[in-house]
Amino acid sequence: MARITQELALCLPALTKAVFSQPTEANGAKKIELRPLLLKGERRYQAERLEGTKAFHENFTEAALLAWAEERLEGRYRQVLLVTETESRQFILKRDGSYKKTGSAAALPRPAGAQGHNREKDYILREGEEIPALVDLGVFTKDFKIVKARYDKFRQINRFVELVAQDVRDDGDTIRILDFGCGKSYLTFILYYYFAVRRGLKTEIIGYDLKADVVARCNEIAERYGYEGLRFEVADVTRDRLAETKIDMVVTLHACDTATDYALAYAVKHGVRHIFSVPCCQHEVNLSIQKGGELDLLLEHGIIKERVSALLTDAIRAAVLEDAGFEVDVIEFVDFAHSPKNLMLRARYTGKHRRGGREKAEALQKQYGFRQSLLDLIPGT
Repeated sequence: MARITQELALCLPALTKAVFSQPTEANGAKKIELRPLLLKGERRYQAERLEGTKAFHENFTEAALLAWAEERLEGRYRQVLLVTETESRQFILKRDGSYKKTGSAAALPRPAGAQGHNREKDYILREGEEIPALVDLGVFTKDFKIVKARYDKFRQINRFVELVAQDVRDDGDTIRILDFGCGKSYLTFILYYYFAVRRGLKTEIIGYDLKADVVARCNEIAERYGYEGLRFEVADVTRDRLAETKIDMVVTLHACDTATDYALAYAVKHGVRHIFSVPCCQHEVNLSIQKGGELDLLLEHGIIKERVSALLTDAIRAAVLEDAGFEVDVIEFVDFAHSPKNLMLRARYTGKHRRGGREKAEALQKQYGFRQSLLDLIPGT
């Protein structure tokens, strides 16, 4: 076994990253990065080959990885970086074709912005990972270090990925996602990175938005990143005909007002298994609710009425989804100090119907005379 392959073998299974750069052949991949991942509960290693602006991925068992490395990597890259949980090692290729170790160091500490309990948190996305969306967001520097002033944003993004990871586990080797009202949100790109690159799944994401210029820009970014399974389309969720293929997950991050209801209705009608929805601009109940009972005190002042109406809207949505066979969590997506629009509806289809909540919602609707679109779009079971 040749030198670098031997070093790679010694790093397993504690390897966190390996980077092969500066190819000796003009027609070779300009960089190859190896990282560990879990597929169906088993440890695998993923090789990401960067060829031009495209990224290609291949997954290996440990034995297959070492055989592939000896055949395809050994002697073909001038610089090699091997990173484990405890240290990093660097090597350069000498003129005689052998590798020389040029340095080693302890594993990088947590960024300075992480204090208290955050310092020990094992984030899903980590400093040093080549995540282009985080660079474009200004969360990572160009060498993939966390920008200290953007550490809160880094935590929020990890929180989103963590919530998705907790719910979407062993759903097969392929995942298809619809993102409604995607806008310029880089979370769509990070979601693609998580499933396609980190988990090695065949991933297809369609982002819908009303603005043609936003859609064109997002498609350009997806092409620049080499994200072949990610595309964006101009569409109005309240009117246009949307994807009829089997969809595994629906995402709505700040889809405005009743657009959230139409997205949730799509998920129910099309048998989608997972829903992640962060509602926004919930005007419908606030504009239509009338006094009619014991809760009239909550409607006296505009700001209280607005917040009560938003909470009522999300409670009704959760009740309708539970009636349709979903298990629903209403959770805090980010701290209220960062955004008042901080609730997420996380739902997973189980087939177990809970009807009591919807009945209460319909009774309140009758008493207070408000409109709520999801109640109308999804009939009771």
